[in-house]
Amino acid sequence: MPELKTGHCLCGSVKFELMLNETHAHACHCSMCRRMSGGTPVLAIPCAPDSVKIDGEKSLSWYSSSEWAERGFCNQCGTGMFYRLKDGSYFNVAVGALDDDSDITLAGHIFIDAKPDYYDFKDDCPRLTEAEFLAQFAEGS
Repeated sequence: MPELKTGHCLCGSVKFELMLNETHAHACHCSMCRRMSGGTPVLAIPCAPDSVKIDGEKSLSWYSSSEWAERGFCNQCGTGMFYRLKDGSYFNVAVGALDDDSDITLAGHIFIDAKPDYYDFKDDCPRLTEAEFLAQFAEGS
């Protein structure tokens, strides 16, 4: 059931509200997420792309990280908050940017084959390789 959530960047220049599609987050271990976060996976959750309302758009910048996706961050404090596909079909938010994450649970790991050895999660959540994760998008087209 969709749930309205609010959030903001570290400095408060970018505030947002959106509808979460679910309350299950995934840890992304890809090299781009780890580089963006300073070495740790990004914990993110999908939301309805058309529900995202942003206050402070002048402080929000989008970095084109690949041919198909871009990452949104505050250009004042550097907080990474969003990841979206350029075609508008997929949008997610970093769990740490939400004002209330008390009902969020970890549901899985993606790009697990890119995870370095210096950290590990002690859970029994599903773990998808890059190929397995990307195949989900190909199946939906």
